[in-house]
Amino acid sequence: MRTHKFLILVVLLALVLGACTPVATEVPTEVVTEAPTEVVTEAPTEVATEVPTAVPTEAGPLPEGVANILTINLTPGLKWSDGTELTAKDLVGTYNIYWLQKASVWTYLKDVVAVDDYTVEFWISNPSPRALRLILRANQPAPYSQYSKWMDEAAKMRADGKAADSDEGKALLDDLYAFKPETLVVYGPYVIDTEGVTEAQLELLKNPTGYNADKVAFEKVLLYYGETAASVPLVLSNEIDYSTHGYTPSDVEQFQTMENIKILTGPTGTGPGLWFNQNVYPLNKKEVRQAFAYIINREENATVAMGPAGRAIEYEAGFTDLQVDAWLTDETRNALNKYETDWTKAEELLTGIGFTKNADGKWLDDTGTLIDIELWVPADFADYLGAAENAAQQLNAFGITTTVRGYPSAERATTQKEGKYDILVDLSIYYNPPHPFTSFNYYLNTPRNAPEATDGNLGMNWSWKQVGPDGAEVYIPDLLTAASTGFDFEAQKPAINTLARIVNEELPVLAMFERYSTDVVNEGTRVIGWRPFEDQIYQNNQADLYIAIQLLNGELKVSDTGDGTFHTIYPYPQPPNYDLNIFTTSSLPSLCGNPSYNLMFPPLFYYMWASAEYVPAVAASYSLR
Repeated sequence: MRTHKFLILVVLLALVLGACTPVATEVPTEVVTEAPTEVVTEAPTEVATEVPTAVPTEAGPLPEGVANILTINLTPGLKWSDGTELTAKDLVGTYNIYWLQKASVWTYLKDVVAVDDYTVEFWISNPSPRALRLILRANQPAPYSQYSKWMDEAAKMRADGKAADSDEGKALLDDLYAFKPETLVVYGPYVIDTEGVTEAQLELLKNPTGYNADKVAFEKVLLYYGETAASVPLVLSNEIDYSTHGYTPSDVEQFQTMENIKILTGPTGTGPGLWFNQNVYPLNKKEVRQAFAYIINREENATVAMGPAGRAIEYEAGFTDLQVDAWLTDETRNALNKYETDWTKAEELLTGIGFTKNADGKWLDDTGTLIDIELWVPADFADYLGAAENAAQQLNAFGITTTVRGYPSAERATTQKEGKYDILVDLSIYYNPPHPFTSFNYYLNTPRNAPEATDGNLGMNWSWKQVGPDGAEVYIPDLLTAASTGFDFEAQKPAINTLARIVNEELPVLAMFERYSTDVVNEGTRVIGWRPFEDQIYQNNQADLYIAIQLLNGELKVSDTGDGTFHTIYPYPQPPNYDLNIFTTSSLPSLCGNPSYNLMFPPLFYYMWASAEYVPAVAASYSLR
């Protein structure tokens, strides 16, 4: 069976935590997881504009209920840090635990089967680009030597036809979460020194038997604890070699005074927007939402919030501008309203539905009530907060009374679900896995938009019954299904084009800007060997982390002034509020961020965004039929 390089569209997404874009890293599924200072904007942003259709590697009968079989071939001889070999038993066992956890990957799977010690078949019942992303890139194997008890019991439950949420399954899962191992078992070239974890820092020490351990140049990785604000003085004192934090324009200005610091900016596939609560009058009126789009200058909003790291959304297609040409027809693209700033058009829309201004220049709705809006925003996300404050300033200048209401980001999920906001500042661009469905599904589907919910948690409450561009009624969940089912992307395009037209017209969410990274790279203090910043590897950004690839391949070397340590920073769980169980939500290794997690548990494959293909890392190859 020949290896098939499955191609899918290209756009970048990174995890940016701290005071930056709040997207989960790709860590084990559901444990929720790449001269004067130069702002490097030359990193290639060209993306594949042709979305190819996957063709099975070979024809042949498939088991009943199975649409495709994805076969992964592991590399023989790779050792865990406890001396055992990484085999199919580890990978299949991991998926048995994911089944027990009711992880989302099992919505796409019928079975996971070990063919031999190094070959695993994934029987896919529900083909989707997300299925490939989860299996090939996002999910890493766990050690059978440490989790065999739960892997075997979950496998037996599956074989016996028992449900994961049965009493037996719940008891087994509780037992798994109660497991607090004293040691961490990894297959990467680094492992946490669990005896030396403090509130200020931890160290990853060389694992001599790990993947590419003979290639990596650094004896240890020093991981400082810190959000964005805490990292700035460390960057300024040359204590950081690499950081994924989202720095403000003023931070970048400080870094520009340093000869050896560069800021890499590349598209992340994420960005904030305004979510309009349809339960709040008059935000349920399309004309009001469109007026907001004409009022707010998105270029200004992006610049104020992120400086060169913010790029205003042009098309309002519902997903990143960088993939509009790949997915939308010329007819659709030309029909999209770009909502270029125009206060005259905004006034016409509002007066056209009976709105007026009072003597103070404030807008009243058609009942004569003052329009008074709150923008709810996670106050600890600096880019979101900056976007909200600027949007409020522009709306107030127009005469729409607007205030900013900050709340803790820890309450995001509850706030989204309950829908008790007026306008919520949250993700409007979300592109991982790289497919328009990801963005559409994030804000149009449950739990963030649940207009048919019976428990009162309606979220945004934007109706799923809409009118398509041809005048016919459509049902949004049906379009979302059609936009994401199977590996034939051409067949998905009609639904995606319809969704883009509806979202552009209705504006349930007004996308403000796409966030570009502000990754700090320190050249020369401790590390040399960075690829030129024009290299296509930087298109991967943090989603398929370019830094981890260069570290693991041994491209990065110790400088003449280096001490063999690589320094980075991330807000890892503070002691004693963590454990070493990689399946819990308090897992220290899973929450160490980029690049640290990837150095302990490298992915089976990386997705190379420039060439639009999955390439082997820990695994040897894969094929699809």
